Amino acid sequence: MSRYFALFTLVALCSMMFRVAQAQELLNPVGSVPLETSQSIADEDRLDIAIVVFDDGVPEDVAQQNAQGILPKVRAVESTYLPVNLRRALEQSDAWGVIRVTPERSALADVQVLARIENATGLRLQLAIEVVDATGRIWLNRSYLDTSSEGDYPVQNDADPFADIYRAVANDMLAARDAMDPAAPRQIRQISFLRYAAGLSPDAFGGYLGSVDGRYQALRLPAEGDEMVARVKRIRSQEYLFVDYVDEQYVDLQREMAPAYNLWRQYDREQTLYRAEYEQRVSERDSQGRYGSFSALQQVYNQYKVAKTQQQDIRELARGFDNETAPTVLESSGQVYRLTGSLEQQYSDWRGILQRIFALETGLPSAAE
Repeated sequence: MSRYFALFTLVALCSMMFRVAQAQELLNPVGSVPLETSQSIADEDRLDIAIVVFDDGVPEDVAQQNAQGILPKVRAVESTYLPVNLRRALEQSDAWGVIRVTPERSALADVQVLARIENATGLRLQLAIEVVDATGRIWLNRSYLDTSSEGDYPVQNDADPFADIYRAVANDMLAARDAMDPAAPRQIRQISFLRYAAGLSPDAFGGYLGSVDGRYQALRLPAEGDEMVARVKRIRSQEYLFVDYVDEQYVDLQREMAPAYNLWRQYDREQTLYRAEYEQRVSERDSQGRYGSFSALQQVYNQYKVAKTQQQDIRELARGFDNETAPTVLESSGQVYRLTGSLEQQYSDWRGILQRIFALETGLPSAAE
């Protein structure tokens, strides 16, 4: 008896989760999206992009997590996994400078991509995307939805069931850039550098920037050959080294995660579609109120067990990534520094070290103080 009760309870829970997912789908899917490319952009006009690790979108309330079918551990992994797919689409568009995944907003980048995961299952992916450049100009601020098809599974090689959503974002970013004045990219790069410099030393560089209607403007530019500018560039190159290392870690994690995660997505999609079919059968049940055979319930339960196994694999990989983030040893100004902790903590510590080095070299107050 308890076996039947557990199965019926599982089916009821799955049905509730499916209805919540249906309610969330308010957008039209992006459909089949060919990637637009642009190889004619001059190197000096190619903007560097930072894709910040996605907001996982997990509500604090456990009841809401359960109602929405969110697995916090899996969603935490998705927040670092999905940005790498967007990075790949932007790279393939051949329209940008260096594209990196970063643990937080980076003053190094000309353009920041911020995203929140609104829904992530094997059947659909919904992302809220905001793109803003160094001047404060907002390029995009909207949600995107993509749905997978049966032909997307099993996932082959480096493919992704939701590649269209990343291509749609990449295309919209390129369209936003192309709609700007031809001088805009270079202005963005100038302001990006000045903001980075002002972050190191507000006293030395704060006066170069102004703000009009909430957007940064360059009031003046440093003189050619300015020694302070040379120091800023050297410090910035040191930060680039670590940011490149962090980006490589996210790419490696995604590569390691892909087989288990894609298999979990496949089973999750099958579960979702089976639940929809089961609900249809229930709604059309005969006058005796038959709810379906035990074999049908057993099928749901078996799929549930497989999906749970894949979830456990994903959690183990994520736990290993957290535990195996090795200390990073870096050199600057003749001194060796050993950074420990998560990638986020190491990045924050390294930025603080660079700010203090700059302050010591220039005799100016540090922005970290």
